[in-house]
Amino acid sequence: MTPEQFTALVGLSGVALGIGGTLIAARVQLKGSRAQAEATRRAAETTAVTQYASTLVQQNRAAQRAAYVAFVAQAREFTREVDRAIVGTSWTAADSLHEPQRRLSTAFSAVELEGPTVIIAAGNAILDLADALTSQFEYHPQEYRAWCKFHAGATGHARQGLTALDALRSVARSLPPEAARRIRASSDMVETTRSLGALGEHWRQKYVVARGELAALCTAGTLEASDMAILLKDAGTDKIPADRSVEDWESDLFSAMDKFTKCARHQLNDTRPEHQRE
Repeated sequence: MTPEQFTALVGLSGVALGIGGTLIAARVQLKGSRAQAEATRRAAETTAVTQYASTLVQQNRAAQRAAYVAFVAQAREFTREVDRAIVGTSWTAADSLHEPQRRLSTAFSAVELEGPTVIIAAGNAILDLADALTSQFEYHPQEYRAWCKFHAGATGHARQGLTALDALRSVARSLPPEAARRIRASSDMVETTRSLGALGEHWRQKYVVARGELAALCTAGTLEASDMAILLKDAGTDKIPADRSVEDWESDLFSAMDKFTKCARHQLNDTRPEHQRE
C-alpha cells in the first residue's frame, strides 16, 4: 500500500468514526427528548387529575353542606311544631306534625345520598325520635291530655294525687311482666290483682288511696272520670306517663340534632382524603 493510499484510508476511517459518533449522539439526544416529553406528559396528567379531584371534592363538600343545612332546618321546624303541640289545646296535634315530619324525611334523602355513614346514622336517630313523637300524639292523645291536665292542676290535691300515683307505680314495678300486661288489658284491674296474693293486696291498697285523691280532683273539676281511669291504669301498670315520654323524646331529639351538627361540621372540615374518612 502506497503512502497516499494509507493516508486516504485513515481519512475515510476518521470520517466514518465522525459520522458514527454523530449518529450515536443524535440517538441519545432523541431518546432524552422522548423521556423529557414523557415526563412532561405525565406531569401534565398528574396536574389535571389533581385539579379535577380538587374540584370534585369542593363540589362534593358544597353538595354535602347544602344537604346537611336543609336537614337541620327541617329538624328545627319539626321541633317548633312539637313545641306548639305541647302547649296547644288541640289534642289532634299529630295532624300538625305529619307535614313537617314528611319534609324532614325528604330532606334526609339528600343526606343519605351524600353520606358518609356516620352522618347517615346521626340523621337516622333524628328520624326515629321524630317518628316516636308523632306516634305519641297520634296514638295516645287521651293519655297525653290526661297527664297534662293533671300536672296543670297545681293544687294541694294534685300534689297529693301525684304522691299517691307514685306509690302505686312503685308497687306496680314489682309486678311480674305478664301480670302487668293482664292488668292493663283488663276492664277491672282490681279484680285481676286478686290472683296475685299479698302483692296484689298491696297493689289494691295503693290503688284505693290514689283513686281517692284523683276523685277529689274530679270533684274540683280539674279532671274528668276518663282522665282518672287513664292515670290509674298508667300508674298501676308502671307505664311511662305520656307527657314524660314527650319530654324525654324531645330532649333526646335536641341531643340528636346537636350530635348531627357536630358530625356534619367535622365532615365538612376534614381535610383527609375521601377514602380515609369512613
